[in-house]
Amino acid sequence: EGMTCGSCVARIEGALQSVDGVRRARVNLATETATVDLQPEAHGLQSVGSTDALIKAVRKAGYEAERFRGGTVELTELESTQSGKLRQQRQAMVQAIGLAGPVIGLELLGSTLQSAMPGSHVWWRVLQGLLCTMLLCSPAGGPILVGGLRAIVHRTGNMDLLITLGVVTAYVSSVVAIFVGGSASYHFHAAAMILAFVNVGKYLESLAKREASSAVAALAQRLPKTAVRVWDVTGGKAGPTAAETIPIRRIQLGDHLRVVQDTIVPVDGRIVAGSAAVDQAAITGESMPVSRGQGDAVFSGTVVREGDITIEATALGDESVMGGIVRAVEEAQSGKTGMQRIADRVAGVFVPIVVGLAVVTMIGWIVSGHGTGRGLTAAIAVLVIACPCAMGLATPTAVLVSTSTAALRGILVRDAAALEALGRVDTVLFDKTGTLTSGNPEVRSVAAVGTTGSVVNGTGDLSLDGDAGEVLRLAASVEQFSQHPLARAIVKRAARQGVALSEPESFESQAGFGVAGMIDGRRVLVGSAGYVERRGIDVSAAGKTVAALGRRGESVVLTAVDGAVVGVIGLADAVRPSAPDAVSQVRRLGVAVAMVTGDHAGTAESVAASIGITEVAAAVLPAGKLDEVRRRQRECQHVAFVGDGINDAPALAAADVGISFAAGTDVANAAADITLLGDDLKLVPAAIRTARRSVRIIRQNLFWAFFYNVAAVPLAATGRISPGIAAAAMMVSSITVVLNSLRLRQEADGLERRSHVG
Repeated sequence: EGMTCGSCVARIEGALQSVDGVRRARVNLATETATVDLQPEAHGLQSVGSTDALIKAVRKAGYEAERFRGGTVELTELESTQSGKLRQQRQAMVQAIGLAGPVIGLELLGSTLQSAMPGSHVWWRVLQGLLCTMLLCSPAGGPILVGGLRAIVHRTGNMDLLITLGVVTAYVSSVVAIFVGGSASYHFHAAAMILAFVNVGKYLESLAKREASSAVAALAQRLPKTAVRVWDVTGGKAGPTAAETIPIRRIQLGDHLRVVQDTIVPVDGRIVAGSAAVDQAAITGESMPVSRGQGDAVFSGTVVREGDITIEATALGDESVMGGIVRAVEEAQSGKTGMQRIADRVAGVFVPIVVGLAVVTMIGWIVSGHGTGRGLTAAIAVLVIACPCAMGLATPTAVLVSTSTAALRGILVRDAAALEALGRVDTVLFDKTGTLTSGNPEVRSVAAVGTTGSVVNGTGDLSLDGDAGEVLRLAASVEQFSQHPLARAIVKRAARQGVALSEPESFESQAGFGVAGMIDGRRVLVGSAGYVERRGIDVSAAGKTVAALGRRGESVVLTAVDGAVVGVIGLADAVRPSAPDAVSQVRRLGVAVAMVTGDHAGTAESVAASIGITEVAAAVLPAGKLDEVRRRQRECQHVAFVGDGINDAPALAAADVGISFAAGTDVANAAADITLLGDDLKLVPAAIRTARRSVRIIRQNLFWAFFYNVAAVPLAATGRISPGIAAAAMMVSSITVVLNSLRLRQEADGLERRSHVG
């Protein structure tokens, strides 16, 4: 608490980094939070109550702090806290206007009063002084003056210090003028105007910042504040008579909770009774509710659309799926772009420079013979107009809006630097399996050797003749005990066709190559061509069929019976329905697209052709994917890699931006900078658009903030801007930055509406 500008940010970061064991500290002006990274050996700071040293450092720097609980519990209280602060700021604004109005009015009527009642200037100046004193002591002026005094005591510079110096200088010079005379030194109206405009600006800024953070608060609205507990794991209470409505924070692991139709699942859990259709769009992006029954998992933030279930709580708060989303958003908003780090360093030294400029301005006016009064007026205007608050808000507000709105669309950004990097991306490399495709192979063809075979009719069933049907029956019978994805696909196809399987009399498996077993007294082998050949079986009879299926991009499995190949099964990974449109959208953004996969060339090129990718690198090992990323980076390309497997982790980590799916492996998600919820590939171009808009807005904000100060200070120093107008201009610059950032929400909403219409 107590931050007002980028100078405060720099001061607090320095104080936190001075604490032993702290490696890095990042302070966010918009969210009023600090994130501290510790040295690996700083175990002491990570214990309960360990934040005391950090809080003491913040207080020593002249600010207040408390531990941020974060997560879903914090978000449920966010809206009420912000509303309370906004209400206080509105009251301060009303008081400022109510007291400043008469002071300014008397100033405007001063010449008339002096003409009507010669010598009357003393009493109305005294009245101005009394009203101004009340304003300084009110909630509209007191906190600002206290903040400025605190800055002086702690030898730091911030917005409050500049405002305090300007207001106090105007007030003291006016009081002195009452007793010693000198009409040019009366500045009560300047002090009043400064405080009035500052309070109006703070209220409007608070209003805009609440709007900016409303997307984050919307995450809290996806969780209920209460839940119905029917069994307490600690008290052992059970049965309908024990049902009680409790706050969500009182839920414990193991509690049984009832979730009825059209209510939100409060925590992650496992269904112990009942069944329901659950809307998981908030978590997975699925458009249709999914059926869930006893033993199935459900996630916090999802909605029961039909049915009534009782769940056992398995994950609470920050450990739940929704808690993880909230935590990801909070971490993203605590980070900084490279542009923001530069702005904060500038703001950290800006205040002392401004004070020096104000002193030089006053001396210059006095030396030039224009008098102390004109010099004071110009110096006050310089102090007020040069406050670097806009610089401090330029990036945090844009990052706050963009990351929170992205999260609501299913795009989780790790930090602000990732957002900035994604905005520069000019090349996207896609993995194939599990990324462009579903990762679940399907049987597409079954052919008996010597026949043209049978193919899938669209996405429907196979048209099997007798020989092809027997090939599928034998293969599925021996594969039913294998856990290989291709084996499961063959068994699944047989079940879908209604094929009756036989029990193997024996079974053996060579992991990754094939299986063998006795089916109805016959020796059956199912596997790759190499596996069958190593068993001494001639595969040449199936050569033409294998080649034909390979050209169609299908993975081939041979079936041999009693030492002779009898059939060929072709399998292919289904392309994600959203892949062609996603690739097309990425291209329309001016970004090059390529596929990098470990699969063989025939399959890779077939999939690539079906979704519009012309550049393919196939049969690439994990190290080869990493080399491909680095090769392109050496060619000055800004690379994003999209993948979901363990073998993608090196490339995800090395790319300028790594993008993975939440359903991917933990290793891939850990290496990625951006995580996509659900399986819609169109989130990739959506993320790029969000990042580009964010970077554009950040640049606009920083340009406005720097341009404003560069242009405004000379105008104030030369007396072209009065202190009151300077205060108005200073606050307008901050409000402009925040409102400009809010355009990100409007643009995102517009794109969302257009995509639905499309």
